[in-house]
Amino acid sequence: MDTSKKTKLTGTARGTSTGENDRESALRVSMEEEKNRKTDPKETRERSIIIVGSKSVVDEKPKPTIAMEYSFGRKAGKSLVKNIVHVWEIGYVASSLISAAMSGSALTHSPHHTALLIMLDLSKPEVLWITFEEILSAVRSALKMSYNSKLINEMIEYRTSDRKSVEKMIDPLPLKTFIIAGKYDEYQDFDLDKKEIIGKTLRGIAHSLGAGLHYYSCKEKILLRKTKDLLSHIGFGAVLAEGKFTSYDKPLIISPGADSFSSIDSQLPYSRPSMILDTIKQTFVVRVPQITRNDESALEDPSNDPNFNEPIIDKLKVQREEVHLGFIEISILLDDMLNGRTQQIPIPDPI
Repeated sequence: MDTSKKTKLTGTARGTSTGENDRESALRVSMEEEKNRKTDPKETRERSIIIVGSKSVVDEKPKPTIAMEYSFGRKAGKSLVKNIVHVWEIGYVASSLISAAMSGSALTHSPHHTALLIMLDLSKPEVLWITFEEILSAVRSALKMSYNSKLINEMIEYRTSDRKSVEKMIDPLPLKTFIIAGKYDEYQDFDLDKKEIIGKTLRGIAHSLGAGLHYYSCKEKILLRKTKDLLSHIGFGAVLAEGKFTSYDKPLIISPGADSFSSIDSQLPYSRPSMILDTIKQTFVVRVPQITRNDESALEDPSNDPNFNEPIIDKLKVQREEVHLGFIEISILLDDMLNGRTQQIPIPDPI
């Protein structure tokens, strides 16, 4: 075999091998970057906010959300790469929907950078605890559906690691959590005793979950600005001034971990977290009896909402309703026949 030809073939083989190595190396680096992006608890270009609770808190006439609504925002950072925030608004309190938002956010970044906003209505204290319990139950179920126990424990440990002291009675959620208590403009007309019991209750549940607490009103410029600052902090990592405002005749604003059970109520028992929450509940419901509420997220007929026009689905729905009505009519006729209520049908004489 010619020596020059042999050298040429060998060089080609080496070039192919080098190209394959380069591709493998690039793929490995890309996979490592992807893994770091989804697991790094500190650095990130993307974050998520999951909003669950009373839709009327943010707006007087909220746009109906049948199940879940997704949106996103972008903001230029120090580099050319923009920071992105994914917003998942849960229209109906269900663990499956909340879990879908948690799992969806985990596709683009670490769960450490997902925040939970629990919306509660200050103007309706008679359903406040019922609403809170419903949300908390759905959130806890969604967490188990979305993350394994090892990751949940790691997230809780990371959340509490930067605090000087952590009370043993708290049971923090693994996600960064804030309770947004809205309709403050209506709430501020309540008497001071009522404000105090509501305020103590919200402080108690927020501290128990390791959450922050912010009173809000779309009609109060100062509260509106503070809430925007909070959202900028959660969504884009902007610096947020730490604060603790606990006067019950004014809006409460308390950062996560800044409160303590002793300052909320000196009579709270030194016990496990579930007992603490139960004590807070019993104290609250005695003073503010809870009533069964209608599901405010349910529309009279959501399919007729012009915001959700789907011609193909609407046509199928009409066909299904027609079939369903036909079955109802047949069912009524059968029931009448079985109970002897059918009218006698005249039978003509034979020809």
